[in-house]
Amino acid sequence: MLKKTLYSLLFSTVALMALETGDTLPQNIQEQLKLDSDKVYVIDFFASWCKSCKKELPLIANLYNNKVSEVVGINVDKNKEDGEKLVNKLSLPFPIVYDTDKALVETFNPLGFPAVYYVKNGQILNVIFGAVEEIDKKITEDIKAIK
Repeated sequence: MLKKTLYSLLFSTVALMALETGDTLPQNIQEQLKLDSDKVYVIDFFASWCKSCKKELPLIANLYNNKVSEVVGINVDKNKEDGEKLVNKLSLPFPIVYDTDKALVETFNPLGFPAVYYVKNGQILNVIFGAVEEIDKKITEDIKAIK
């Protein structure tokens, strides 16, 4: 009985752990997201049901269009079609990964949405959870400091 309880606590703790600043992304995730070394990436988790995401995504798109940073969007909608509708409505220009099997969101385990991760050479340099006014200005300042 005690052994089962300890295993249960161990696995529930592991499940609650989130990737955070200083962590290295697993190699298979780096490959899945097609991350090149030496480039700074903004990895943006979003969903069609997230009001803050809808406000921030056009600002993130501007960063990509203005070559401030590479961007990879990760849509976490249960139905890919919901994510595709939002991506098409906003004409998002950056690569989008549809995480319908929840493998990426379970690996990163963000504390809320939107969730933005800065990654370079596979290492997480910074994380921003939740809505941020003028996120594009915040990210631009942060990226300049990183480069």
